[in-house]
Amino acid sequence: MNNTAFMSADVNIATLNLFNYAEPPLAYHEFDSIYSLPQWQLKTQWISDWVDTAMPDILGIQEVFSPQALQQQLTPHGFSHFAMAGEPSIDGYVAHQSVVMLASRLPIIESSSVPLDFTLAARFGVSKEFSPSREMLRATVQLPEIGTTDVYVVHLKSPRAMLGHQDVNLDGFSAALAGSALGRWASVVKRGTEAMLLYQAILERRAQTGYAVAVVGDFNATIDSSELRGLLTAPNQLYRGDLHATGLLALNEQERLCHLRHFQLQEAQTLARACVPDAHRRVSHFHGAKGSIVDHILLSQEFDGQQQHSLASVSQYQIFNQHLISPQHPHDDYASDHAPVMATIAPRHAAAKE
Repeated sequence: MNNTAFMSADVNIATLNLFNYAEPPLAYHEFDSIYSLPQWQLKTQWISDWVDTAMPDILGIQEVFSPQALQQQLTPHGFSHFAMAGEPSIDGYVAHQSVVMLASRLPIIESSSVPLDFTLAARFGVSKEFSPSREMLRATVQLPEIGTTDVYVVHLKSPRAMLGHQDVNLDGFSAALAGSALGRWASVVKRGTEAMLLYQAILERRAQTGYAVAVVGDFNATIDSSELRGLLTAPNQLYRGDLHATGLLALNEQERLCHLRHFQLQEAQTLARACVPDAHRRVSHFHGAKGSIVDHILLSQEFDGQQQHSLASVSQYQIFNQHLISPQHPHDDYASDHAPVMATIAPRHAAAKE
C-alpha cells in the first residue's frame, strides 16, 4: 500500500487478543486442543472480516501460537510490516506459550523485546530472576504528522491462580479456598510487577528519545485496578518527598508540570471522551457473567488534544464486542473471547487543513 495515503488521514490503533491462534495440526496448551479444518476456517474468517470492517492501521495482537500463519493471513489485508517479541514455546505439536505481535500498514523502523531494568525494582524486593509471563514488544513506527512513535504490545499475567491446592498443606475445602486465594493474589502481584517494570522501561526510553508512546494489549485487569493504576500516574499524585528527592522542587510549578506531563500516559477512552462527550464504556471481556474492559490503549501527551502543543487527538474510541453480546452462529463460533479495541488518531495539522 502507498504510504502517502496516510499523510492527511487518521490513523487507527487497535489491540486484539486472538484467543489461541494455533494453526492445525498445532495444539494449544493440551494435546487434544486442536482446531478441525472447518473450525480453523471459521476462526480465521472472523479475524479477516473484522480487519476488513474496522480497518486498523496498527494492530497489537496477543495469544499468537502460529506467527507465520498470522502474517500470511494479514498480508492480503494491507499489512506489510510485522514485529514479534520472542518465540512461541512449542513441545512437539503442543504449544504452551504464546507471543505478542504487531501488524502495521506503516513501516516499522525497529523492534525488540522490552528490556527490563531491575536496579530500582530490587529496592522494593523484586529479584532480577523475575520473569514476565510473556515477553513484551516495543516497535518503533513513523506516524504521519506525529512522527516517530514507540508502540508497545503487552499481554500481562492472567488472573488464573498461580498456586494449586497441592501446594497448600491443607485438605479438602480449606485447601481449595486457600489455594485459590493465594494463587489469585500471586497473579495480581506478578501482573502488577510486569506493569510497573514496563512503565519504568517506557519512562527510560521516553527520556532517551522523546518519541511519542502508544501502549496496547490485554492487561488482564481494569485500568483502575490496584496493580495497573500506576501506569496512569499524574503529576499531582507525586509526593512532595519524591519531588524533593529528585530535585523537581527546584523548578517552579509550571516548569515541573510541563516536564512531568511529558512522561504521563492516559487512557485512549478518556482522551476520546474529551473530544466526544457521549463516549461510553463497554465490555471487552467476560469472566463468567461479569464483563469489564481489560484490553487497553494508553497514549502519551502528543495524543491529548486538550494540550496546547499536542500533535493529535483521539477522535473515536471503539470496542467491537457484538460477538460477545449477541454472537451469530456459525460466524462467531470460534471468535475471540475478547473484543477488539480501537482508537482513531486525528493528526492536529491534518485536522486543521480540513
